[in-house]
Amino acid sequence: MYAARHARYRHKVPGKRKAKRWTQATAALHSGVHRTVISQIENGLYSGSLKVLTLYLNALELKLSVQSAGIPQLDELEALFNDD
Repeated sequence: MYAARHARYRHKVPGKRKAKRWTQATAALHSGVHRTVISQIENGLYSGSLKVLTLYLNALELKLSVQSAGIPQLDELEALFNDD
């Protein structure tokens, strides 16, 4: 389930940055987050603090929210068992 939700934000975050016409280096200047960390976030490799993630999301005018896990949707289950 995490992978399916993670995949959704992986596309939204770089899309928002590109909509602002920012490179990762420009986003780093605006957020105070190192460019390599931005790359990790956008590629789903980041495992650091929520504080740093929030700094980057705030610069993009995005908000981090927490939701109850609930019952997974069919597309979320399919993503869990996808062998790709």
